[in-house]
Amino acid sequence: MKRYVLLNPGPVNIKEKVRRSLLAPDMCHREPEFGRLMTGCAKKLLRAFGIAGAYEAVFFTGSGTAALEAAVVSSVPRGKKMLVVNNGIYAGRIAEIARRHGIGLINLASDVKKTPDIDAAEEKIRKNKDISVIAMVHHETSTGILNPVYGIGKLCRKYKKLYLLDSISALGGEELDPGKAGVGLCVGTANKCIEGIPGISFVLVKKTALPGLKKIAPRSLYFDIPSNLEGQKKGEPLFTPAVQAFYALDVALDELLKEGVNNRVKRYKNLAVFLRKGFEAAGFEYLIAPKYLSNTITALRLPKGMTYTRLHDALKAEGFIIYAGQSKLKKVIFRIANMGQITAGDARRFLASLKSVLRKPGPHKGKRAAG
Repeated sequence: MKRYVLLNPGPVNIKEKVRRSLLAPDMCHREPEFGRLMTGCAKKLLRAFGIAGAYEAVFFTGSGTAALEAAVVSSVPRGKKMLVVNNGIYAGRIAEIARRHGIGLINLASDVKKTPDIDAAEEKIRKNKDISVIAMVHHETSTGILNPVYGIGKLCRKYKKLYLLDSISALGGEELDPGKAGVGLCVGTANKCIEGIPGISFVLVKKTALPGLKKIAPRSLYFDIPSNLEGQKKGEPLFTPAVQAFYALDVALDELLKEGVNNRVKRYKNLAVFLRKGFEAAGFEYLIAPKYLSNTITALRLPKGMTYTRLHDALKAEGFIIYAGQSKLKKVIFRIANMGQITAGDARRFLASLKSVLRKPGPHKGKRAAG
């Protein structure tokens, strides 16, 4: 089967040894062997990020949104509210989860092309004494913007609020010390910068936050953090997990520990720098100012007259999968992610293919999309 270079923000290209791990024997999740596999993954995950003494890892079978929903429904006491610092589609998703569960919500929306205003967030906190949780997206995947994790963390410490950080597309790809940032709940997934396969997501829960979570009457059977953690620590998951995905996660975490999180962050950053030099040389325009850019996603404006479908299909024929814009940006931008096992050779070939597509005759040549 043809190998595609996945320039989408997950699932990512993975190492062959991670893929081969899926061929391990079938296993019943009620047997002690699986309990050891699951608890071993939790220990490796915490060790990789240097937080073994201060946090617990709680797994959920599902995409990153599964763990995100668990964090939202498990964190806000009845009668209290969540402040969502919202500058993009994925922060909007946090707000939507809160709405659907009837959780009190203050949605602080701002320009998707800029980082949130910390002073505006503080004003909301001062005016609304019933806010108990502050939620923000670490890396807003819809635009590639990196948000002020430590700045919001300072507010959470100052006003003694629980900090919920959606780090689904950032954990392992961006610098982060959850403890120093004051994060109480950090949401992640296996199939992005950790370079596993889809099927497992997780919440890293600060141990000092657990007593408060246990006092909240559960809003969900499947997504309740305290009850899932209790079962997992005993080696007895409450529900049937994605067993084979745990095999892959186990090997992926071994690879992360071997490489080191800091080295992985540098690898992604270096690749982003290389790609962006190529984009600039080809005359592309960024959606957001370069100072806000993450290590792993670049949102570029589509050339005038060039549709996303045309660009996507031409590049797919060359072995590269790019990613569309979302919502109002769908006809304005396309996105390039550089997570996973993407080599310098892959990047060079991609830039050559991209330039080749642009050189082909068409109304797009030499002009850029407005907006």
